[in-house]
Amino acid sequence: MSNAAATLGVNFGSLFMAPPVPPDVAARQIAALPVQRAKTFSYRGDDLAFIRAAAAAGLRLVVGVPNDQLERLALGDTSDLVDAIAPSAGAIDFLSVGNEPLDPMYGGAHDARLVPAMQAVQVALRQAGLKIGVTCAHSYGIVAASYPPSAGALVPARQDLVRATCAVAQATEAPFLVTLYPFLAYLSAPADIPLDYCLFTAPPERAVVDGAYRYGNLLDAMHDALAVALGRVGFPDLEIVVGETGWPTEGAAAATVANARLFNQGLIEHSRSRRGTPRRPGRAVTSYLFEMYDEANKPPVPGPFESAWGLFNSALQPKYPLAW
Repeated sequence: MSNAAATLGVNFGSLFMAPPVPPDVAARQIAALPVQRAKTFSYRGDDLAFIRAAAAAGLRLVVGVPNDQLERLALGDTSDLVDAIAPSAGAIDFLSVGNEPLDPMYGGAHDARLVPAMQAVQVALRQAGLKIGVTCAHSYGIVAASYPPSAGALVPARQDLVRATCAVAQATEAPFLVTLYPFLAYLSAPADIPLDYCLFTAPPERAVVDGAYRYGNLLDAMHDALAVALGRVGFPDLEIVVGETGWPTEGAAAATVANARLFNQGLIEHSRSRRGTPRRPGRAVTSYLFEMYDEANKPPVPGPFESAWGLFNSALQPKYPLAW
């Protein structure tokens, strides 16, 4: 198994797949890539079946808790969650309580319940004797400034909430979980961001210089901008785990099979090097590729590419070759 396998995982989401992939088949295919990690967006239905199959296959897990559960959890109704994950607790590294709940698209709907939900889960796990970390999957929308990375800063209105989620993560020995998509950054500003800088293929002379630091790819730059931003709110050393990253194969001009292969192969090679980022050298970044399978029924927001992030198609065949 390659060095990359220890720091790479794959997302599995059952909600929008058509036809659905049997959870035990998915677990075996992910474990055979090879990677050592998998992440879900829920702990119910096929996702729960996947959690149990993945644990049996020897995968380490991040288990997601959907936003529609936050209100109930904030009120202390945690037994359903604890009962579901307890049989697989030995394989679960941490729970992701909420999926991008502070993203601007929610208009603050989850603000009041997020931290109480995380705290209630923290207490419930401790009372059940389960040593599982608690964090939250944040969107990059919480970052107000990211260029250059040394200017990294959180959205002012989100600072207190993000700081509180960091406190729970740190107390439970969980990382800061974030979605980082160079593809979406490129899509928002194609005239300003070179495509090869997103795809790990930019020549050395095109590196972005930020003081003493040189950035050869956008993923590292986005990571370090977030690291700077977290330092500004009191968490300079909190581990950052990339909960989602990847590249779609259709639905936009840059969403091609060739570009998806370049990005994901670049990420694999970056992970294999274990060199970390310019601001955190030697600290390999754990990343979860989005995603294992295409999702034909995924709503086309923010674009028609949303159904096409899979490494595998609906026939369970790889869409392009990758050297792990």
